[in-house]
Amino acid sequence: MAGAGVDEAAGAGLGLIFVLTAAAAAALAAVLCPRGRTWWVLAAPPLVIAVVAVGAQLAAGAGRSGGSTVMAVVHWALDTFPAMAAAEVTAAVVLAGRALRPGRGRRACHA
Repeated sequence: MAGAGVDEAAGAGLGLIFVLTAAAAAALAAVLCPRGRTWWVLAAPPLVIAVVAVGAQLAAGAGRSGGSTVMAVVHWALDTFPAMAAAEVTAAVVLAGRALRPGRGRRACHA
């Protein structure tokens, strides 16, 4: 949400800060999630990013531009796609790294 707020406050719409913070949030979620719940990390980013983006743009007044609802939805989809893609790729890379790293959780659980 912080990245969306910064980008909207800058006035250029959702951009690079939003993409970077979405990827960072996905990486953090992938690092902190328990091994049995990793599918949530891969499923959640598109939904979370869409909700954050729509909320940020509505809060910034993008919904009052007088345009059609269809055009607003298309605009939101175009703005959020790079963030969704970056978050998905980042989460997949972090989860793959966790899976390939042997013995990561054994010591932490039994220490």
